[in-house]
Amino acid sequence: MTQTISRRAMLGSLAAIPALAQDSSDKEKQSKLWNGVYSTPCDMVTPYPNRFLADSIRSLTPGKALDIGAGQGRNSLYLARQGWDVTGIDISDAGIEIARKQAAKSNLKFAGMVADFTTYDLGAGRWDLILGIYMGGLITSHAKRIAAALRPGGHLVVENYHADLNRKGITGDQLGYRVNALLEVFAPLLRIVQYEEFRDFPDWGNRGEKVPLVHMLARKS
Repeated sequence: MTQTISRRAMLGSLAAIPALAQDSSDKEKQSKLWNGVYSTPCDMVTPYPNRFLADSIRSLTPGKALDIGAGQGRNSLYLARQGWDVTGIDISDAGIEIARKQAAKSNLKFAGMVADFTTYDLGAGRWDLILGIYMGGLITSHAKRIAAALRPGGHLVVENYHADLNRKGITGDQLGYRVNALLEVFAPLLRIVQYEEFRDFPDWGNRGEKVPLVHMLARKS
């Protein structure tokens, strides 16, 4: 049975997505929390694909894509509709089950896997596209693994809160990447195609106000 959480706790967690993604100390606790988030209807979680992702793949030829932290599949299923062969991983079995059912209903090519990204075998030169959408420090701390997993010519798409948001999540960590944090870890590994620190409405915890965000598109030479 899926464990649920109170609406107040859920809303607090939605505003703390990047901090949660960085906290890997208790996988069972994380799984239960995310199961509660994905099992409880809430307009704080956008059902739409990430806008930067949609713009970034517009001119790319579909291939094999990995969605890190796929959740309910909003980005994975969007890619599948564009012809991509998508694998989505998430620590939440509830989120992956929702994504699988939606994919099957629409006859989309999607492999949903319940997995911990920190120990998941990314392979070498395996993916044409990797997504790190609102996954916090997991992306920067595993930069070398991610870069190695891309095929030559493959792309990495990242979006997250910027640390200037200056709020703390339930783990006690400040939300988001600090200035140029993505560039520092990925510039030696990949060619940076686009990088921007800006203000806009976030995918998670949108409370009707623009907040500091950062996104990056990078390519493996």
